[in-house]
Amino acid sequence: MKDNAIFNQAAINNDFFHDFIVFLTYIEKNTIRRTATGNISLADIAALKKDFRQQKIFKDYEKHGWKIASEVDIRFLTHMKVLAEVMYLTYNRKGKLLISKNGRGYLHNIDPITQYWNMVETYWHKISWEYVNPSFEIDGEGVMDILQKNQNIIWDALLRKEYEWIDFQAFCETIKVHFNLDSYFKDKGYGIDFFPIEYGLIKNNLFRLGCIEIEEEKNARGFTKIKRFKPTKLGTYMFKKIIKDKSEEEGDDCPICRGMKKAEKEQRNLSMEELKELFDEAKKKK
Repeated sequence: MKDNAIFNQAAINNDFFHDFIVFLTYIEKNTIRRTATGNISLADIAALKKDFRQQKIFKDYEKHGWKIASEVDIRFLTHMKVLAEVMYLTYNRKGKLLISKNGRGYLHNIDPITQYWNMVETYWHKISWEYVNPSFEIDGEGVMDILQKNQNIIWDALLRKEYEWIDFQAFCETIKVHFNLDSYFKDKGYGIDFFPIEYGLIKNNLFRLGCIEIEEEKNARGFTKIKRFKPTKLGTYMFKKIIKDKSEEEGDDCPICRGMKKAEKEQRNLSMEELKELFDEAKKKK
């Protein structure tokens, strides 16, 4: 019960999850008018803004004297709208976005960590990461497509570190090698730019969802970049649960799941060499 209370509070503290609940609660009480192009109206955006914790985009627009022209300018709002639709929490009728019966049950019948889990599980498995963060493609496949298909391998690797700091550059190099991404990441004379990993996997995914914390620094070109990151307790909980559920779904067909079960029975952690072998075996099964 104590752990559950801790994770409930951790979920509540996450800004994206908080704003997702604000978004759904607003729809339940007011409904949302949609524009001719299907976007959320500017009047509704203004009303939602007051209760959102994610204020950076609004402050950036105000700082530069810009006006928000449409929902498209508020990317996290579009992502929440799509999440709600994919989770069947909302539906469209006659130009309005309405709360569904499932949506009311989601808001009132389950605890925060279960709400959060359902949201993240949908974000990871049912929303295209390429849609959220478009990346360059080779033969019709982008970096984010590859990372999404192999996400459990990444989650397991992060679990091996648990709460230790992970060097971002070394992490990116490892991702590049393990998933054969050399063609996507080439040195352009100032080092390799791992932009898709930095934003697609880290900032707009794991960090946004509260699964990791990050430290940043300015690079030689004056840009603020991630220096290192580490999983949070909430993130570790999610990685373990995702892998456990996948293990139960696939039985003994998942090499990493088999390796983890074996090591758990032997009351030890997998070595880096064992983990590498399991990565290679898992890749062959893709």
